[in-house]
Amino acid sequence: MHTKSRLFKCGNSKVNMIKKQSGSIVRAVLALSLSLIILMGAVPAAAAESEMPDLDRVGSISITFKDPKTGKALGSGNKVGLYKVADVIIDDGYKFSYCSAFASAGTAPLKNEDLNAALAEKLADIAKDNSVSADVSSKSIDAQGKVEFEDLSVGLYLVVQTAKGTGTQAYTVNPFLVTIPFRESDGTLIYDVNATPKVGIELPPSPPSPPRTPKLPQTGQLWWPVMTLGAAGLLFVVLGIVRKKRM
Repeated sequence: MHTKSRLFKCGNSKVNMIKKQSGSIVRAVLALSLSLIILMGAVPAAAAESEMPDLDRVGSISITFKDPKTGKALGSGNKVGLYKVADVIIDDGYKFSYCSAFASAGTAPLKNEDLNAALAEKLADIAKDNSVSADVSSKSIDAQGKVEFEDLSVGLYLVVQTAKGTGTQAYTVNPFLVTIPFRESDGTLIYDVNATPKVGIELPPSPPSPPRTPKLPQTGQLWWPVMTLGAAGLLFVVLGIVRKKRM
């Protein structure tokens, strides 16, 4: 009995050991599977981050203009033009290289954060001062507040206002920059870019009020009361003198 009890206990120990080993194997397999899943998820993200633009691909820029106060679409005489200010080059990653007409701007921006309003204004001034020809000279904003530029090669583009509406449609569109392709936050490259820039409202000035003409007093209106009162006073004086004489 004693021996069987020991064997039984030894048998339980073996079973426990097998169970422990099986649990370790299962945990190891699960850990490996989880690592593979994480790795498989990380590879596409890393690949997206390092994805290089296709220099032979064409894209488009679709812009929607809205009233900043009402959110309604712009239109009625507002127009914009498009300049390509830089090409894309592949050199340890991809970067922009200014076109010759904009070379005076200095070093081309490297990140999306560098594509700010100040740089857009600077490039717009260069285009204006040097009479640079636009790739698309002028395009009307439609009734839905949209304008689209198609069949564009990869690069950095400048959008400028070329005509302003009148009356309640007198909007100011500040110059702004758009890249093709545009890199999303997850690293994906987008070749058909949608943009919604900020616009200002420039209401027409109110017409000046006509100068007020001073109203000069008329001679008759000024003197006839004086003359009437004078005559009445003189009459009273004469009556007084007559009464004294009678007395």
